[in-house]
Amino acid sequence: MLCRVLLFLALIIGVFFAFRYFSLLYAMKKTEEEIREIQQDLTQNQMLHLPVPSPALGRLLNSFNKVLEEIREERISYEQREKEFQKQIENISHDLRTPLTVILGYLRILKKHPQAGLAKDSELADTLRILEQKAERMNTLLNQFYDYSRLCAGDFKMEMEKTDLSRVLRESLMENFRILEEAHLKVEADIPSHPLWIMGNQSALERIFLNMFQNGGRYAESIFQIAVKEENQEIFISFTNDTKKLSPEDLPRLFDRFYIQDSARSQGGTGLGLTVARSLAEEMGGTLEVSAPELPEKEETQNLIVCFELKFKVWDFL
Repeated sequence: MLCRVLLFLALIIGVFFAFRYFSLLYAMKKTEEEIREIQQDLTQNQMLHLPVPSPALGRLLNSFNKVLEEIREERISYEQREKEFQKQIENISHDLRTPLTVILGYLRILKKHPQAGLAKDSELADTLRILEQKAERMNTLLNQFYDYSRLCAGDFKMEMEKTDLSRVLRESLMENFRILEEAHLKVEADIPSHPLWIMGNQSALERIFLNMFQNGGRYAESIFQIAVKEENQEIFISFTNDTKKLSPEDLPRLFDRFYIQDSARSQGGTGLGLTVARSLAEEMGGTLEVSAPELPEKEETQNLIVCFELKFKVWDFL
């Protein structure tokens, strides 16, 4: 009789511990699933819940939930600071653009005015030319800051319309050719004469191309190539140049905001040009990527070859 009682008690204890074991196993599995969901999206105000009562596991989850709450509070604080920073950039850029535009206007009037005496005074002519170049560079920097702040804030509204990509590229190259010319680069451009229609925004495309030309003028060593090809209802525009100022390790960071390679800091720039260019391309449904293609052995060079590739979908308007 005693043996039966002991056996029955042992069975009850065994069932109890088995239930506790499988309950904790179930709780751990559910907790693991919740942690994975939280890892995928920390922006959601999600907390861990204990499906089965367990004091030890409950204390662990409470500690974890406190850490999650601290992370979320820090994220909210960071986003608020980021918005304030972007608004300050936008306001400062906007306030400086107006007087700078006036200064540029007066400089151009002086250059054309016959009474300025520039034809007789070469030193004054050189001074005005340098002032205009510096003012134009400052205007470019301000435009990049302004565009970046508007893109980040979601205020950059662009009207999408039927746009001839090849025409905009040709006109942008002609308008900004002096940037590449002043850098003493050999320019090779293969741009189709026939229209390449996309759904885009001409102003945004012009800003992208300007940023690519400025990047080439700043980093290219001797050559700057532009090539356009159509493939599988997509248009690819590549901007390729050689450079001594970049390394393969720099390429993944070129689209990071405010990133400027150390050897190029003396040439000015905000580190926002490529960031803005990629954002504008994505706003139009395109992409902008960078790579370092390998050359054939007979064309070996000590310089790094860098290729930026812009891609858009061909738009069928028929």
